[in-house]
Parts: sequence; structure tokens; C-alpha cells
Amino acid sequence: MTERRRTVVRGLFLVVGTLLVAQAVYAYAEQEPFPSFVFPSFPGAPDDGGAVRVLQPTVSVQFEDEASTAVVPYQRLLQPAPGVVANAIAYAVFAPRSSERHPSSTPAQFRLFLQQPVFRAGDHGVSETLRDPATIEWFRSRLAQLYSRRIPRSLEIAWDEHRYADDRATAEKTTPVARLVVPLEG
Repeated sequence: MTERRRTVVRGLFLVVGTLLVAQAVYAYAEQEPFPSFVFPSFPGAPDDGGAVRVLQPTVSVQFEDEASTAVVPYQRLLQPAPGVVANAIAYAVFAPRSSERHPSSTPAQFRLFLQQPVFRAGDHGVSETLRDPATIEWFRSRLAQLYSRRIPRSLEIAWDEHRYADDRATAEKTTPVARLVVPLEG
């Protein structure tokens, strides 16, 4: 390799290294023009300042033959779907009808997913997906697999907001947001 070529390669490494450092400084000083080097802070993220608020559903099954109720984690109900997929299904299907319009573009839907379901505390109607006969039939068959000797009468999906302080692993405060009852009889 000639001396001139060595100097060019060293100069190129120096320029690229300088640009990377400049990009890092710019990304932390200003908002980055595209989220590839330092990802932006999303609302509710611990680095966004303050506590984290997470909406989580709790699924309870009311049985026909007994006056008992069983709580089934939605991840178990949706098995064999992996955890992230089960979360996406729960947020898309188990959420009450939203008062806001659902976005039509994929990037907007992804942003909605990152922000979790959009609904406020109060009375909510059951979504069209939860009223769909195919969905109800799937719930019946899945619950028959999980509870073979019991006949499910209804599902109650309770949405609670869990507030976590920055440094705690357990919820500091839990606030009920919505209760949905999905009848399974018929």
C-alpha cells in the first residue's frame, strides 16, 4: 500500500469517527432527525420524566354451573402466542370501543400500539370484535380447553391503570379504568 493511500484511509477513518461523535452530540443536544441512533422517549417511558403508567387487562371467567369465577391471565388465554404478540392482541381486541378513530396507516397504528389503548375511565361498550360470533366461539372453545368440566357463561375484562414509580418493580397505585362483560351463552 502506498503512503498516499494510507493517508487517505486514515483520513477517511478520522472523518467518519468525527461524524459519528458529532451525530451523538447532536442527538443528545437536539431531537434527532430520524430515530435510528438514539431512540426518542415515548410518553409513559421512565426516561420521559416521572412515573410509568401501564394499562393492563385482567380476564375473569364466570361459569354457568357454579357461582365461581376464575381469573385467567390473558397470556395463558392467548397461548401459544408469545408475550409481545399476546399484548398486541389484548390491546387491539380486549380494549373497549374507543371514542377516537383508529388510524388507517401502518405507522399511525404502530404509534397507537406504543401508546397503548386510547380510552378514558367510565362506561364503555364492548368492541365489535368482541361481539363477533367467531370471536365468541373462539373464546368458548379456548375456555373449554382450559376448563374442560365447566361451561363459561361470560368473560369480564377489567382494564386497570398501574402506576409505577421510577425505581420500583411493583405498582404504586392501581386505578380501575374500564370493565367489559362479554356474554358467552347462546
